Amino acid sequence: MDALESLLDEVALEGLDGLCLPALWSRLETRVPPFPLPLEPCTQEFLWRALATHPGISFYEEPRERPDLQLQDRYEEIDLETGILESRRDPVALEDVYPIHMILENKDGIQGSCRYFKERKNITNDIRTKSLQPRCTMVEAFDRWGKKLIIVASQAMRYRALIGQEGDPDLKLPDFSYCILERLGRSRWQGELQRDLHTTAFKVDAGKLHYHRKILNKNGLITMQSHVIRLPTGAQQHSILLLLNRFHVDRRSKYDILMEKLSVMLSTRTNHIETLGKLREELGLCERTFKRLYQYMLNAGLAKVVSLRLQEIHPECGPCKTKKGTDVMVRCLKLLKEFKRNDHDDDEDEEVISKTVPPVDIVFERDMLTQTYDLIERRGTKGISQAEIRVAMNVGKLEARMLCRLLQRFKAGELLEPRRQRLQ
Repeated sequence: MDALESLLDEVALEGLDGLCLPALWSRLETRVPPFPLPLEPCTQEFLWRALATHPGISFYEEPRERPDLQLQDRYEEIDLETGILESRRDPVALEDVYPIHMILENKDGIQGSCRYFKERKNITNDIRTKSLQPRCTMVEAFDRWGKKLIIVASQAMRYRALIGQEGDPDLKLPDFSYCILERLGRSRWQGELQRDLHTTAFKVDAGKLHYHRKILNKNGLITMQSHVIRLPTGAQQHSILLLLNRFHVDRRSKYDILMEKLSVMLSTRTNHIETLGKLREELGLCERTFKRLYQYMLNAGLAKVVSLRLQEIHPECGPCKTKKGTDVMVRCLKLLKEFKRNDHDDDEDEEVISKTVPPVDIVFERDMLTQTYDLIERRGTKGISQAEIRVAMNVGKLEARMLCRLLQRFKAGELLEPRRQRLQ
């Protein structure tokens, strides 16, 4: 992007709330990739003129001055050895400059969150003429309105900045889902943790936020990845990191990424086996890091260490016999099952299950418990998982759990593999 495109992009990403001039300069100073122009007074005046004369930019006066925008890098305390984020012992609660105030079912098609949407005054006519000529300089405008002066991009510009150049601008999102997308846009490369969104930002039930996040995921507008924070107590807190597609960066832990890479390497080898020495050499890791890596693989049940004759696995690397005439044995890593990323909750599992489990024709004259028991009986010794019951009976997670517990209580079903809730 050139300087003017980057300028408009920063305004659009700030959402319906918009931003004041000091916040705009802060955004441009910290932009990634870096803003191409030095933010000197003459440059700022040039950029102000570009905004003042752009038909897609509007200007508002808010009833209160906008608080200073405080940007914080949550990844500055990451453990370089493990790639796991360390939680601060004395976290400083930053003021949320953009508290959630969703605009619902607006007749003009406006979507987003804005604290003073009804109270703020449109002063665009005081900034420029109808022929798109500026009426005042940046200094004059700031002297008059200060941090009450808010710059806002049009709905079309804001939506395009969120969905990217390849997104479909005709896709209509629910207002709640759009506000999540807007929040992710404002977070740029930092992204948002799903836990923080439902507990702090939106203050809603986790299930509701999951539903609206699922809409964004199914339409390919966001990326998701597992995220781990190590708390001061030493415990690990797991969540899901959400990012706009355009700001996607792999934030997984170092060993999570290495385990996936090692799994892919082993899956291409004969019998899924390779010597430890050759694997370490190809990965370019020191002995300590590699040992910790394959220990993680062993603990996760993804691989096991076996001893094989060098003649069997790499006869070209000889000699394959010792001086005493015995076979040279080498330690190898054998892949037992491929590494799978745990980034998407159970969205994909539900889609797979819905394709493999036929729905039950519910008879309303019969109770659900009896019909669930009939379903389990038809599956025979193979059994059925709680997730499959949920899909087949077309019930929610809580209701499916209740049905399984009742069957256990009445000793009508035997629970096997408690972690997966499989009944037979």
